[in-house]
Order: sequence, then C-alpha cells, then structure tokens
Amino acid sequence: MSLLFSAGAAAATLDCTVGCLNQTVGTSGALFTTVDQQSTGTGVIQSFVRIQGNTEIVDGHNTSGRPLANDENSSPTFTHDLRLSEVPVVTIGGTAYYEFLLDINQTNEDPGLTLDSLQICLDSSGGLVQANTCPSGPPNYTLDSGGDNAVALNYSLNSGSGSGDLKVYIPVTALGVDLTQYVYLYSLFGSNSTNFTKATFPGGFGNNDGFEEWAVREVTTTPPTIPEPATILLFGTGLTALARVARKRRT
Repeated sequence: MSLLFSAGAAAATLDCTVGCLNQTVGTSGALFTTVDQQSTGTGVIQSFVRIQGNTEIVDGHNTSGRPLANDENSSPTFTHDLRLSEVPVVTIGGTAYYEFLLDINQTNEDPGLTLDSLQICLDSSGGLVQANTCPSGPPNYTLDSGGDNAVALNYSLNSGSGSGDLKVYIPVTALGVDLTQYVYLYSLFGSNSTNFTKATFPGGFGNNDGFEEWAVREVTTTPPTIPEPATILLFGTGLTALARVARKRRT
C-alpha cells in the first residue's frame, strides 16, 4: 500500500516510488497505477504532449496550436490535438475510466520526480493555446481538488524512454461521452521537489533529465454508429417487402 506524505492539512502526496496499484489521492476518484518493467526506447509510445526543459519545474499542455506557451516540444509529432474518441476506456471494479499513460525521464542517480498538477478539460475546438492551465476554462478533472496534491514517482522502476511509468485512470463520469470533444491535458512536474523528500531520494523530486510525455494506447473498439434517416427508410422498405413475400407463400 502506498503512503501519503502530508504538507499541511489540505495537501497530500501519493507515494508511488515503490509502486502503486489503483491508488487514489484527493477526492476525484481517479486511479494511479505504476507500469511494470518492460522493453523501452523512444518512439515505442506515441505521445500527444511532450514536456521538456532545463529547469527543475516544467509544465505544458497538448495542442496543435502554435506558438506554444510553456515547456512543450514544438514538433507536431509529439505535441498535438487529441479527441476524446482517441482515448481508450477500461473498466476497473465495475467503473469505466479513460486511460492516460505517462512516461518520465530522470537520471539514474536522482530518479525521483513529482507530478504536481494534472488538469484535463474538454472543448469543441482544437488548436487552443494558453499558458499555465487548461486553455478552455475550468477543468473537468483536476488532481488538486481540495488541496495542492501530488504524485511522487521513481524513474528507476521502469527506466528508459518510451514504455511508460504511470497509468492514470480518469472516471468517464468526469469527462463525459461526447467523443467529438477535444481533450486538453495540462501537467506540471517538480514543484514539490523540496516539500516532499525521502531518505532514499537525496536529490529530491525535481526535473533533471530528458522529457516527460503523455500518450494513449490505440483504441481497439469503435463506438456504435447511428444509421442515417435514408438508411433507416431503406431498411424498413426491405422488411415490408419480405413480409409480403411471406404472406404470398402462406396463401
């Protein structure tokens, strides 16, 4: 069971430095699960936002809009719009969740990193750009509801780029089911590096190497489609014709 570090009554850090399995922090109902050790390499996962910088604190959100405002990689390969229809849905304990995958990169000497802010908002338009927060108003989900919460991570649990370090499951009820909406995910790392420490992480939990990126696995199921009115009419006409043939045969 992961521990909760406290920094005041309103803040808590979920300690995933030794692994987490469907753990929660705050009151949002989101689940956090660390990824098992697996083969790595840049490009194994397809990111929708890559955040990189030479400072201890880095942040950014995904968008196809330019110019970018924070620490995002400007390549459209790594930072771009994302529709809700592209995010896989999984069921855990009878509850449906949208699944997001986080891949972090730290030095082996100082592998600790905190995820200090995570906000997800939806909008009908793509390409939105705004610094330091969701670009389209109040978030549909935030890690910080009720306080300055954070998740402490350990790069050495699954070192190497491209395989993922943390799965974040957001309840479907928090984001809704309008799959035409654009998803904007904002995240900030490293701001709790001095507030939350452990003896096994003397270097703290600030950003120190490479980049952090968010990705989604390929959606393997297609939502059901609603037939066009003309298709429905044609289908009904066919049923009527079949009924007439059946009556003739009985006669």
